Amino acid sequence: MTIKLPDDQKSEVEAVVERKNYNSVSEYVREALRDKVGEDLVLRPEVAEKLQKRVKEYEEAKEDRYTLQELDKELGLSDEA
Repeated sequence: MTIKLPDDQKSEVEAVVERKNYNSVSEYVREALRDKVGEDLVLRPEVAEKLQKRVKEYEEAKEDRYTLQELDKELGLSDEA
């Protein structure tokens, strides 16, 4: 598989690889794909979207941290069974 990225995006990926001590860009991309595919298989689209938003806010430090109970309530996970 070949993936072409704009130079700025490639630099961002390489920075993450270095910061998180991955052995290679390929290792990071494989993990990212596994996570994304798993997420798409398990989560309802609306739950995945909310979760991605919260992760992004957390990473950008725009929001305070949430308790597990708060996230569970917002995402409606306890209703799934």
